[in-house]
Amino acid sequence: MLSVIFILCLLYHTYTDMKSMLLYDKVTLLLAAVGVVRAFFEHQLLEALCGAGVLLVIMLLLYFVSRGGMGEGDVKLSPALGIWLGLEQGLLCLLLAFVSGGIVGALLLLRRRGGLKQAIPFGPFLCAGAVVAYFWGIEIVTWYWRVIL
Repeated sequence: MLSVIFILCLLYHTYTDMKSMLLYDKVTLLLAAVGVVRAFFEHQLLEALCGAGVLLVIMLLLYFVSRGGMGEGDVKLSPALGIWLGLEQGLLCLLLAFVSGGIVGALLLLRRRGGLKQAIPFGPFLCAGAVVAYFWGIEIVTWYWRVIL
C-alpha cells in the first residue's frame, strides 16, 4: 500500500513539473513522511537517513554550482527519494535521471527545439529514475558490482 502512495506522488510530481515546472512541497513532504514510516517498519532508518543525506548534499552542490539552473523543488525532492531508496539505489536514481535528462536535452538541441538556456523540467527524470531504482535497483546495482569486480 505504501508503494502506491510512492508511485502516486511521483506521478503527480511528473505531471505538475511538466505542466508548470513546479514540484509542490506538500507532495514532497508526504512522500518523505510515508518513506520514514516505511523505513521504520522495515528497520531501514539508518539506510534511509544515509540516502537522504547524500542525495541532498549532491543536489545542493549542483544547485549552487549551476547558480539556480537546478530548481529548488528538485533539491527538496532528492532527500525524500533517498529516504525511499537508500544510498545505493538513491545514487542509481540520480545517475539514471542525469543520463536520461542529458539525452533528452541533447536531442532537443539537435532537433533545434530548444536553446542552451531553455529550461527543461528535471522532476520527471528524477521520478522515472526513482521508479526504476525502486523496482529494479537491487538487480541493477548487483549487476554493476559483478561487472566492475
